[in-house]
Amino acid sequence: MATDPAAGTDRSARDRVARVASDAFAPAPGETVADAVFPKGPLLRLLQAIAVLVAASLVPYVLPGLENYRYWERQPLVLHLLVSTLRGEATADAEPAAAGAPKSNDDDQLDDAELERMAGVHGAAGLAGGASETDDAATGLPGAPTGDDPLVVDDETLKGQSVWLEGDLEHGAPLFRAFAALARGRRSHVRIGHWGDSHIANDGITHVTRLLLHKRFGDGGHGFVLPQGRTEWYSHKGVTLTPSEGWALVNFLNGNAKDGAYGYGGVGLDGGPGEAVTWTTTGKTPWSHAQLYFRAKGRGAWQARVDGKAVPKAEFSPSASADLAAAWTVTEAPHAIQVKLAAGRARLFGIALERERGVVYDSLGEVGARGVRWKNADAAHLQATMALRKPDAVIINYGGNERLDKLAEATYVQRMNDVVALLKGGRDDVACLVFGPSDHGVREKGEVVSDPAIVKLIRWQRRVAKESNCLFFDTRALMGGDGSMGRWVKQGLGWSDYSHFTAKGERVMGQGTYRALLRGMRDWLRLHPEAARRR
Repeated sequence: MATDPAAGTDRSARDRVARVASDAFAPAPGETVADAVFPKGPLLRLLQAIAVLVAASLVPYVLPGLENYRYWERQPLVLHLLVSTLRGEATADAEPAAAGAPKSNDDDQLDDAELERMAGVHGAAGLAGGASETDDAATGLPGAPTGDDPLVVDDETLKGQSVWLEGDLEHGAPLFRAFAALARGRRSHVRIGHWGDSHIANDGITHVTRLLLHKRFGDGGHGFVLPQGRTEWYSHKGVTLTPSEGWALVNFLNGNAKDGAYGYGGVGLDGGPGEAVTWTTTGKTPWSHAQLYFRAKGRGAWQARVDGKAVPKAEFSPSASADLAAAWTVTEAPHAIQVKLAAGRARLFGIALERERGVVYDSLGEVGARGVRWKNADAAHLQATMALRKPDAVIINYGGNERLDKLAEATYVQRMNDVVALLKGGRDDVACLVFGPSDHGVREKGEVVSDPAIVKLIRWQRRVAKESNCLFFDTRALMGGDGSMGRWVKQGLGWSDYSHFTAKGERVMGQGTYRALLRGMRDWLRLHPEAARRR
């Protein structure tokens, strides 16, 4: 029987190591067990091999001309950060593509001069009711020689865009008439609701459209914000939200509310006494009027605090309808408002933060959203909700997620027609606009081409718009049509998941939406010049 030649060696300790180590790396006879380590040579060679593979796989993401050799269609956040760092780009816009749009609540970096240039105005909102009454020969509208009348849209403002609203402009009449009434001082607000998926869940595209409309017609405030997103990637520019932990979430995608009540944005929080949400706005997002939307479950009361100071309680007692709103008015400024359920139980849908006068653009996006899931909502509840919020226009902007589903044309068109009717809330005085999905790219023989499912969905959505008396806007055509997302990625406008936009791309899309609305208004006012006259 062999003996251990190493005197004094702790055999039991050595045996314990042998049980967990491989034979190749077990301590040799006479070796001190405590000093046993992984051999440095093989470890270094393994690390070197991994480093070479990682570096080689990143090269196509760094060097121009190698885009077709990018093998990851959905990069995780870490890869976005690595690529951005190697390119020398700021990483603030890095996006986990599989999760949806980038999460950010920072103010947009557009300064006033750039916004005025993009909006095609110079102080128009301030002159909305007081410009001189000269005739604009080009438009047939009462105009101002300075071009500062919000209703006068020159060709320079629309320059470079060739894709506009399609269909009978009378379907947009409630919105265009509202713009004219606001510009002429006959009403205080124009409200637009924009529903969609991850493309607007971070309020990127909608924020740009909102800022441009504010420049032209006046800043009516940020608008509606949920109490909590369905996912962590929900955010709003210039607004942070902090819910307490005891709420239970319901949402229209999961259809997990037995009563079908999901509110204006499709998400609600169920809770009892003590549960609260705080919305805090930045310096560029002042407000003076807050309106809380909720569904009461019996008697109760909300206690609000603005900048830490209590304001009068809002008591509720549902009668014929359980869908209610509570309002508070404060001095116009950026504020933090905390709303706590002081008594009773309720489902909280969100808050609208507004100013005295101007356009309000509600961004109502959710990651993973599918328009057809609004069929989970109760029609009577949505009708009551729309009667409370009173949007002048509904923009329905889905399709990026439906492309992954097995759908038949007839079924999809009928369901979306029903969804349009639901979101209009039974109202005739609301404009309806269907926005088609943006381009989504897939690889085919080394090239990035448009996903055929997107092309099909756009065709179906044109049918929906026509059958539901809505205008249609082809956002994929705005991007450049077939294969455009591949080109946008090369230009730094899209993420390399070939589905989502960078901040630069959001800016282009937001301005494109703004221009389409202006062109529609201008063309409608040429048919109805009486709507723009000063009285």
